Order: sequence, then C-alpha cells, then structure tokens
Amino acid sequence: MDLRRELEELDALAGGLTPQDRGRRFEKWLIKLLSRDNLAPRPGFRLGGEEVDGSFRYGGRYYLLEAKWWAETSTVPASAIYQFKGKVDGKLVGTIGVFISMSGYSDEAVDALRVGKDLNVILFNRSDVEYAADRSFAEVLEFKLREAAELGEVFAPYKAAVAPPLTEPKPPLTIVVEGRSDTAIIGGISEALRARGDTVRRLNFIEADGVEGLARVAAIAARVNPGTILIVADSDEVRTTIPRAEQLDGHDHEIIIVAPRIEKWLGMATPSRSPKLPWAELARRATAINLDETAARDEQFARLIKWLTS
Repeated sequence: MDLRRELEELDALAGGLTPQDRGRRFEKWLIKLLSRDNLAPRPGFRLGGEEVDGSFRYGGRYYLLEAKWWAETSTVPASAIYQFKGKVDGKLVGTIGVFISMSGYSDEAVDALRVGKDLNVILFNRSDVEYAADRSFAEVLEFKLREAAELGEVFAPYKAAVAPPLTEPKPPLTIVVEGRSDTAIIGGISEALRARGDTVRRLNFIEADGVEGLARVAAIAARVNPGTILIVADSDEVRTTIPRAEQLDGHDHEIIIVAPRIEKWLGMATPSRSPKLPWAELARRATAINLDETAARDEQFARLIKWLTS
C-alpha cells in the first residue's frame, strides 16, 4: 500500500473535486494511514449536532481527529481550531485532539492555541502528514506528544527533527521562519542572488506557524541540524527579539528581526496586503528586488544576504 502515492494522486485531483468530495476522500485515506499502524481508527461520527471526523487509539489513550483540506488560498483560522478544542474539552478527561490541516494555518491560529491553557490539541500540517505517510503516523505523533509534554509546544513540525541529507560537503543553512510567506520571500531572494551569479547555500526551511513557537521550534531543529540556526521574524513595530529566546541558550543561532515586516522588502507597506497574494506571487516579487539598493538601506536585509551566500 503506497500511501504517499495515493496522497499525491488525491492532491492532483484537487481541481476536479468539490471541497466536500476531497474532504471525504482524505478522511478515508487517513483511516488507511492509521490502520497501517494498528491504531484502531473509527470513521467520522455525529453526536447530536456535533460532528467528529474520526477517532483512534494510541498508547492506551483515545484521540479525536479533525481533518481539513481547503482550497490552496485558504488557511485554517483560530476559530476552527477552538471549535474542535471545544469538542475535545467535552469528552473524558485526558482525551487529546489531533487537528490535521493540509491547507496550513492562519498567522494567528497556532499562536492563539500556544498561549492558551489546558493544552489538549496537537496540530499536524501537510509536511507532517507526508512524513507520516513515508514513515509512520505513530512515529510523528510520538514526537509531537513528547515536545508538547516537555516544551508545551502544540505545533512541533516533524521536519525540525529530521536531519537534512548531507549531499554536499557544507551542510544546508537551516532557516526557521514564522510561516509560508517568509519561506516564499526568502526563497525568491535566494533565486535573485543566483540569477546575478552569487553562490547560494542550500536552504532548509522550517515553518513555526507563528512567532510564539519560533524559539521552541528552532531549539528542536538545533538538535539534529549542524551549524548555525538562522531565525527570521517580523518586529510588528514593537518586537526586538522573539518570545522565549532564552530557550535557545546553548544552541548556535542568529536572529534577524525585520521591522516592521518582511513584506516591506517587496514594497508592501501594509501587512494586510500580503496574505492576499499567492505564495508564488510573493516569491516572484522577491526575485525582482534590487539587492544592492535594499542591502544598502536595510541592515537586516544585508545580514540575510550574508548568511545566504556565506
């Protein structure tokens, strides 16, 4: 059973399926994934007006499941996560919820859960699901549960715990960012550097999905990734460092704080404009940045260029 191939085929069908059809097919695929690890999955069920996408058993404990796969331009908001958390809160004490989003999460969604109390929901993103298909769901879940127990981190991307393959003498530069838009923009800048003839390091992006988890996710990544961990964050006009930066003590790291937001390098002054652009468009705009001009007037941009090309 090649579950990764089935997932890719489902992804390829996205344009020809309604969101409801794809959601149902994805839930069936998840049942296969959980069954492979003998986790006794149960398909979706309804209790009164409450609908649950499924449940499974792991380590003698039962988990509720919520799965979302929306359009590419849509991300899961905090309200959807808290609605699911309400379902979990109403069950037996000790029940844990697993929320899976193939569409990512909005900027505030994960951070809202991180700063809350009574953490009983663990978050998976697309990358986590792909690793679960390639390896095992139980392996990814075990990692996430331990990070949640030890660090209080509800979204620890499994990618952070995987050492990148050393295909070159110099290890890749691991960059921990807040979200996918940062990956797109920095990736576009690296392409602009290559286009002008610079040698750019291989990059390993890890997305923390919010600023609140940057230090914890970077600390996880530092365990297995050789060399310096680079962290890029927005200042939002007030921040001078990242939350819980002390958790990085003892780890080789550098922090770049962009004021007010990384989108300013694209000439986008208002933060509200950036989420409306597709990731590919953000990357395209980044490739058109005047590198020398921007580096001359922005010290943090110049620092980033130095790290990308060192």
